[in-house]
Amino acid sequence: MSRRRAVVALQWTLLAVLVAATAAAGAWRAGGGHWERVETASMGTVAPVNSLLWVEPVDIDSLHVGDFVTFHPPGGDVTYSHRVAVIHADGSIGTQGAITAPDPWRITQADLVGEVVWTWPGVGWLVVAAPLLLIGGLVLAAVAWLVRSPTWRTPVLVVGGAVLLCVAIVVHRPFMRAQELGFAEVDGGARATYVSTGLAPVRLQAHRGAHVDLTDGEVGSVLITHRDDDGRYGITMHPRVPLWWWALLVLACFLPALWSVVAGPAGRPPPGRDDHRPRIGAHAVDRSLRPAGRRPRTPARPDRVGRRRLPRTPPRRARAL
Repeated sequence: MSRRRAVVALQWTLLAVLVAATAAAGAWRAGGGHWERVETASMGTVAPVNSLLWVEPVDIDSLHVGDFVTFHPPGGDVTYSHRVAVIHADGSIGTQGAITAPDPWRITQADLVGEVVWTWPGVGWLVVAAPLLLIGGLVLAAVAWLVRSPTWRTPVLVVGGAVLLCVAIVVHRPFMRAQELGFAEVDGGARATYVSTGLAPVRLQAHRGAHVDLTDGEVGSVLITHRDDDGRYGITMHPRVPLWWWALLVLACFLPALWSVVAGPAGRPPPGRDDHRPRIGAHAVDRSLRPAGRRPRTPARPDRVGRRRLPRTPPRRARAL
């Protein structure tokens, strides 16, 4: 298979996957399912902050203790997603978060939204950044359309896409986040409890003391034994990126180069086609150095190679008597 056919096949495959995913999402929505984005850390590692939940309608009588459900509290319009903690005799259920105390309410069928069937951690960040990415993508596409040279269009798209991604990361800060759950003074210092709410692993470091490493949704506490220069108990947060994260980052940086290897240089004509654009080279220089007024000799056609050309003489006219 030629390179161009491989690129066309890859493009059609990606288009087919996109169409299939859109159709599946539409069918899910038409069947009563919907999506919820997690905004709090109450479910810990089960559903970290900005996870995308797939929720489908369910009968409350079919639920069991431990099921992950989405509901509205009685008399409220805020949406919660917690586990079933207890089933009461009247058919109502009690709920509780993974890292929180039991909820004070009882949920009935009227309050139940549905059961969570899939949890996609981190996908909610794309939902949050979607407006910025969409508007920036349209602007980038317009700028690339104004660039007429195919050689420059690909660098514009690559650099513009990198800038757009950096702006989205700076604005929404999806990687390094942590939420304080508790802080109390104990013998010998103070104990701080945090939950990680970012995508990247982090290290919470006490001032001149111990530390704890957390991943998305994990809860950890650190004992602070020394005060800072201002007399306060201090704690700092640093990224704790493992080696495989760096490997994925390097691979992502090389994706444009890999695409150029597969698709070929931008602006290059497909194999098998002649390039009719004017070229500047030795032949052009030779033609420019020829004396003016002298026409170059036309090479013989292949079918006349080896044949002898006879000079053509004009026919003579008969003299009048």
